[in-house]
Amino acid sequence: MMKDNFYISQQLAQMIVDASKEVIGKDINFIKLDGEIIASTDPKRIGSFHEAAIQVKEKRAIVEVTEDDTFIGAKKGINYPIMMDQEMLGVIGISGDPEECKSLGFLLTKMTEVLIKEQMIVGKVHSLDELRSSVVRKLIFENQIKDASMKEHLHQLQIELEKTAFVGIIQLHGLNDPTSLPVNMHDILLKHGIKLFSYFFPNQYAIMINETQYRTIIQTIEAYFRSMEINCTIGIGSVCVWEELSTSYQHAKLALKHALSKEILIGEYAKLELEMIMENIDPSIRSDYTSKLIGELSKDEITLLHTYYKNNLSLKETAAELFIHKNTLQYRLEKIAEKTKVNPRDYHDSVKLYVALILQTL
Repeated sequence: MMKDNFYISQQLAQMIVDASKEVIGKDINFIKLDGEIIASTDPKRIGSFHEAAIQVKEKRAIVEVTEDDTFIGAKKGINYPIMMDQEMLGVIGISGDPEECKSLGFLLTKMTEVLIKEQMIVGKVHSLDELRSSVVRKLIFENQIKDASMKEHLHQLQIELEKTAFVGIIQLHGLNDPTSLPVNMHDILLKHGIKLFSYFFPNQYAIMINETQYRTIIQTIEAYFRSMEINCTIGIGSVCVWEELSTSYQHAKLALKHALSKEILIGEYAKLELEMIMENIDPSIRSDYTSKLIGELSKDEITLLHTYYKNNLSLKETAAELFIHKNTLQYRLEKIAEKTKVNPRDYHDSVKLYVALILQTL
C-alpha cells in the first residue's frame, strides 16, 4: 500500500536522477505530473515545462520523442511513468536517441522504483542500521526533525543533538554495486564516531555530524582515508540548524562537485571560493563571456595577466617575474586594454578580466 501523504521532493528527485546517470551515463529528467521538470542532470532544464510528460500521464504509457521539440520542452528520448501500487507518482525520462535509450529503460525504471521504495519505508525499521538510514533520509528529503518519533530514534542511536550540524557526502570511485565495495564504510564510519549515515546508490554515503565535531572529523577522516589509500572524494556542506539539513546536503553536493573537478580529497562549502561559484555557471555563458573579453588575446598576453594577478597587480613584482622592464609591462598592459576594451590597471575592469581568466580554466 502507498504510504499516506507520500510525495517526491525535489531533493529526492535530484538524488534519483544523479544516481541514475552514474549508472546509465545519459541525462535524466524527473518530471511532475503537471509537466514541470523538478530534477535533471542538465541544470538548465529544471523548472521548465515538458509536454511529453503530460502525454505519459494521459496515456499511462511510455512516450518516445523522436525529434527535439516534437513536444514543447521535450528533447529526443523516452519518457516512462513511475508507478507505485497502481498510482502514478511522476515521469522519468532519458535524453538521447530513442533506439539507444530503449535498452536502458527497464534499468532506469527499476532503479527509480527501488530508490523511491527505500524512501517510502523509512518508517519501517528493524535494526539500528536501518534506523540510522531512516533518520538521515527523513532529515535530508523530508525535513522531519520535529517528527514525533525522531527523538526516540535518536535516543536509540545514542545521538545527542546540538543546535547545529552539517552533512557530508563521501563518494567512492569506480563502483556501481554496494556488494562490491572494497572497503567496509559502515565500520569505518562507526569507528570514527559517525553514528548518522546512509548509503545512497550507487556509490555515495551521506553522513550527519554535530558542529562541534566539524574540524576534528574532517582531519581524522582525511588522515585515515589517505593512509588507507581509499579512493574517494568528500564534499562537506554548510553548518546549519537541524531543520535545514536538506540545505546542508545541497551544499555538500556543490562542495563535492568542486572537489571532483579539482581532484582533491575534500571540498568544504565553508571555504566557498569564486571558482566554486563559477563552476555552476552555464558552460555556454562561460564560453561567451571569456570569448568576448579575452578571446583576442595571445597566449603570452594571457600568461602576463595570470602573472599580474598572482602578484596582486604589482607592476614591479610582475615585471621581475617575467624578466621584463616595468615600462615594457605597462606598454603590454595598454595593448591588452586596447584589444579587450577593458583596462587591467583599473580596479573594476581588472575584476572583469580576472573573472574571465578563471572561467577559461574551468
